Amino acid sequence: MTHRFACKRSAQLLTTSRQWVMVDATGQPLEGLARTVCKLLEGRHKPIYSNISDVGDHVVVINTRKMVIPEKKVLWWYSGYAQGHRHVYSKDFHIFRPTECLRLQVEFKLPQKLALKERLARLHLFPGHSFPYATNISKVVEGPDNVFKALDEYSVEERDSFVKAPDCRIKKPTPLYSWHDLD
Repeated sequence: MTHRFACKRSAQLLTTSRQWVMVDATGQPLEGLARTVCKLLEGRHKPIYSNISDVGDHVVVINTRKMVIPEKKVLWWYSGYAQGHRHVYSKDFHIFRPTECLRLQVEFKLPQKLALKERLARLHLFPGHSFPYATNISKVVEGPDNVFKALDEYSVEERDSFVKAPDCRIKKPTPLYSWHDLD
């Protein structure tokens, strides 16, 4: 009997233990990447997920300097004092602090509960490819979107095989009715 319970307990420990997950941010959009990271931090990808228990994993995001940032997105904050409103475009902010845009977006998307600080403590962001947790990584997760190549990265044969969109300027528009039909 004790052997059966021991196996059950070790299975429970394996399902509830925190894994280390790595995500590559190269070419990924900010919003989609933040959504994926929040899902991993909360543990919504696990079958034992419950909103009252914290079963999320450690998430290591590399190459945050190469993720795609929308141009018109504005980051703003208010200090609480008169004229304390500050704002900056995220594209400009990303140049000086390449990890901070993703951290702020993840913090905004996570539910504002008591476990917010613990979940953000399990988020590890790195602007480059090197990171110190290489031995801990147990799983590599693909980003939310397919990464497309730039046009100059395609060969001439690949560019020629692209589907050509029809040119709408050549064809004259056909009228809905003729003036002779109205007589």
